[in-house]
Formats: sequence, C-alpha cells, structure tokens
Amino acid sequence: MPTLSFADAKKRVAEQLRTAVGADDFDVTSAKLEEMQGIWRFDVEYKKPKAMFSDTAFLILDAITGEVKEFRKGM
Repeated sequence: MPTLSFADAKKRVAEQLRTAVGADDFDVTSAKLEEMQGIWRFDVEYKKPKAMFSDTAFLILDAITGEVKEFRKGM
C-alpha cells in the first residue's frame, strides 16, 4: 500500500492541531517517514490565536491511513 505523502500527512497534522488545541498556524520543525514501522513522526511549533507565546507538540501518524497514533503537547 502507498504511504501518505509529506503534504497529505501535514494536512492531517493541521486537522489534529485545529481539533486538539485550536491552532491554525504551525510550523513543522521535524518530520520523518519511518516506512519499516509504517508511521510518520512530526514535531511542530504552533501558536494559538491571541496567544503571546508558541507551544510545541509531537505527533505520530499511521503512514497509510493518517490516523493519529500519538499526540503529545509541549514536547
């Protein structure tokens, strides 16, 4: 089965951040496709609307379905 492209995985990250913390603005600080494990790993920095400071999060996505396997805020 084909894995999600970086662009598609990033869209899933955006959806998750919007849902989990209400953030629309984010930067990917690190991303890695681990094909043997079938996952995407993302480190992101985001800023909530009207927040003075940015925060970070770590996400693991299933590389085929895009399902969030792990989400950690403030990593």
